[in-house]
Amino acid sequence: MKLVTAHSRILVVTHIDADGLCSGSIVFAALMRRGANVTLRTVPELDPRTVQSLAAQNFDHYIFTDLASTLIPELEAALGGRYLVIDHHEATEDDMRRPSMVNAWAYGYDGGKEACSSSMAYAFAVALSPENVDLSALAVIGALADRQDAGPARSLTELNGIAADDACSAGLLSASKDLLFSGRETRPIHESIALTSTPYIRGLSGSKDGALALLHQSGIRLMDGGSWRTMSSLSSEEKMKLTELIAGVLGGSGEASEALSSLVGVVYTLELEESFTPLRDAREFGTLLNSCGRMGATGTGVAICLGDRGTAVKEAMRILAEYRSALSRALEAITADPDRLVRRGNVVLAKGEGAVEDKLLGPVISILTSSRGFKESIVVGSAVSGDSGLKISARVGDDYRGRVDLGLLMRQAAASAGGEGGGHAMAAGAKIPADAADQFYRAVMEGIPP
Repeated sequence: MKLVTAHSRILVVTHIDADGLCSGSIVFAALMRRGANVTLRTVPELDPRTVQSLAAQNFDHYIFTDLASTLIPELEAALGGRYLVIDHHEATEDDMRRPSMVNAWAYGYDGGKEACSSSMAYAFAVALSPENVDLSALAVIGALADRQDAGPARSLTELNGIAADDACSAGLLSASKDLLFSGRETRPIHESIALTSTPYIRGLSGSKDGALALLHQSGIRLMDGGSWRTMSSLSSEEKMKLTELIAGVLGGSGEASEALSSLVGVVYTLELEESFTPLRDAREFGTLLNSCGRMGATGTGVAICLGDRGTAVKEAMRILAEYRSALSRALEAITADPDRLVRRGNVVLAKGEGAVEDKLLGPVISILTSSRGFKESIVVGSAVSGDSGLKISARVGDDYRGRVDLGLLMRQAAASAGGEGGGHAMAAGAKIPADAADQFYRAVMEGIPP
């Protein structure tokens, strides 16, 4: 690689969510192993002003992961071709044909469910050296954190699946059918049940007491030597008994059967990580990284991606607790006030201004679209961003039956309001001037079929 042999100063710029932290870390590690002079930096978003700021820092070359696909003209103007974009967000056909763009869609992958930035970065890494196969686990974590487990039984497919297969072959990962409760490695069984919102289980989701009462009926041993047992410690017989109990709670309808089947799927276990820690289960690992990114501790997240299993993990556990508390407060604030949730047909406008920090908006909207009352809708959330801007986060509900491309819609609606937007068909976002909100919402409503 010419940039390495020439000792060029390379800046890797990546997003703050788990897919961004994983993809940026993969590229950074792969270049470091080749002896490159490389720096890694995270940004919560990339806009023309940030591009200009980065260009002024006089690096020789820039690599962007998990962002920048909608800013190719700005990158060309500011960097004169001294950049590479490794991404999975949709871009224009002209931009995807540029040699400086390595985009999932250009290679025939659906960037919303078959290839994330982390699996794209992993492909880049193994192209540099087959020895980088050990970075495949990060690609799996990034894909799961980006909710791309869209294959049969919540499995990873296509490019994401290739990374998972490589990780399994290398002894880094195992994939098996199991119960898909949240916190399966780290949380007491009743807390795992209460934390699960997809599917929503009446009387159990959000209710530790309800879950504990159910478990007491089961005869399942909940404690082991004075410590709470976790889902991962249950025997096959105990898991079957728990499944039967939950089936009884759900009832016998077709909808209940579908909900029950969604509780079973492919579990990805990181075999080299310590059991009963949030790093053992790849989905939990992604949640830990997301908490670091959203709570302004991206350095901690990157350190964990690059192998720190001491101080960084302890700090991340503290951050995760704060993140969950912050999310709970934000959800309570936005759902307790009916004026903040405006329903217009099959669209819910979630007005988070003054109640939800912009960094938490995406996770809050994702939780809403998996919750009762919102699962069959498109949820478009907003939060104050900067002095005069609004951040927009839009998600398609888990049970929404219509067809919409939110990435295209956010891009067009934001442009009509003097802002910028983009993303995937099922999840997208925008940033707009606050005084153009009405115009933006009109464009959104016009673009969604009734």
